Amino acid sequence: MNRDRRPIRLPRTDSVPVLRTDFTDLAGWARLLQALKMPIAYEEGSQDVHDYDRAISYVTPFDEEEYQGLLPATVLAAAPDTGHDLPYDHLYLPDAETFASDDLPLLGIDIHVNDAGDESWPREEPFRVPALHVTNVEVNDSLGNLSFIEFHGSDWAGFEMYVAGPGTAMYEEFRRMDQEDERD
Repeated sequence: MNRDRRPIRLPRTDSVPVLRTDFTDLAGWARLLQALKMPIAYEEGSQDVHDYDRAISYVTPFDEEEYQGLLPATVLAAAPDTGHDLPYDHLYLPDAETFASDDLPLLGIDIHVNDAGDESWPREEPFRVPALHVTNVEVNDSLGNLSFIEFHGSDWAGFEMYVAGPGTAMYEEFRRMDQEDERD
């Protein structure tokens, strides 16, 4: 089946979807999910859980084979029909290029719909966002500080962030909170 020509339905979710398109690297998918759950802060050494965010708080991973081989053009073709009633204006595609790189750069797709019909605000071309930077993009987008499309062309090395990796007190605190949530 030519996946570039098949119609798709973008998921109905309140958060930004991460649609897995490559199913050849199970370990890469697991690394990506771990990166999306990683607590990130923008102040070095903070021990306050409120200073940390995780991408998983703003995105929903979809591990469904219906999205296998999904291309940006197919997503964009679906967006005019569904974009008006979706609560998100962009999404991410983890693909083979994502899993081939240590920083797991997801392909970000701008699907916003310009309700006014004003062509001076066109969609941005798809661009890569390293997995650990998804948190920064989504926090800023949700607060209205910067929209998703304003990150197009970003120098990701210029963004300071601090990762509370496995074994740190903050990582363990988030893990404990996740376990409590699962019990509830």
